[in-house]
Amino acid sequence: MIGRFRVPFTPGLIPKRREDIAQSLGNVVADYLVTTEGLQDMVLRPSFKQKVEEYLKALLYKWMQSPLTLKEAALTVWDEEKWEAIKLKLTDTANTVLERGVDLVWDQYGLGDKALKEVIPGWTEENRERWSELAADALLQTVEEELLSAGGQRMLSKMAAGMADQAGGFLGTMAAIFMDEDKIVRKLTPALVRALRGDETKAKVAEAIKGKLEEYAEKPVSELLKMLADEEGKDWIVLQLQRLPVGKWVSRAEEVKLSSLLTSWKPQLENAIPGFTDRMLRGIVRGIPVVMTAIQLPKMVHEQVQKFPIELLEEVILSVSGKEFRAITWLGVVLGE
Repeated sequence: MIGRFRVPFTPGLIPKRREDIAQSLGNVVADYLVTTEGLQDMVLRPSFKQKVEEYLKALLYKWMQSPLTLKEAALTVWDEEKWEAIKLKLTDTANTVLERGVDLVWDQYGLGDKALKEVIPGWTEENRERWSELAADALLQTVEEELLSAGGQRMLSKMAAGMADQAGGFLGTMAAIFMDEDKIVRKLTPALVRALRGDETKAKVAEAIKGKLEEYAEKPVSELLKMLADEEGKDWIVLQLQRLPVGKWVSRAEEVKLSSLLTSWKPQLENAIPGFTDRMLRGIVRGIPVVMTAIQLPKMVHEQVQKFPIELLEEVILSVSGKEFRAITWLGVVLGE
């Protein structure tokens, strides 16, 4: 350019060699600047890992202070329809995982063939005695509550009336005339309650339960479930799992505050961040070669440089080597003359 006028027949070196420059830049970037090894080395640097951990912790603290519910937080990423689809998929996935878990434990680990004492942890004489006492307490307490309830009192009244009817003859007639069922129940109830609370009753019930535990200890789990449920053990477990209201649990979970959900797990989440970061970065390192091959970096740089306006391409090159180009220009002038 001379002032505002372009000298004819002088398109310039950069426009003329634009294709070669684009190809050379692509090769330089891919071979020397942005390489697979360089990216992997950068990702594995302790300083890079530390920055990722700090970012994840900051993100965790931000979420712990969020007033949003789990659903509201999800709707910042997905729309309502997508979120409902995700919920449905979560429910189906949970049910599938439960069923596959049963298959794994039952078939591969042979749960059905194991004896009861092998399945229940801590199966010792001392524990069986303690379990028996706890079961006896719970059983007797339940019986007492039932006797003292309105239904229990009606049951005792029917029993008293039935005893009079069974007596028959003159004795039965006299009992029917003079017996006050309500008075008998009022007298009988405290006696039954004292018997249920007595140490002797508790000891006998606990001993009976302990005896049953010892009897069932050697039986396979599949046989016990067959005896209790009258169907195959594995099928019974799967059926019970299918009845779990997983969908309702998911719906309830979406109304939980994100802050309360995360705050209750704060120590565990903080401790998990370093390990999660390490696994994530190592996964990225393993994926870098595949990504680099897929994006075809030399070709991508080549195409982008070709799209540059000539002015921008000249500005990029001259900003790096403007002095050298001017020196070459003046040298050419001198030699040309």
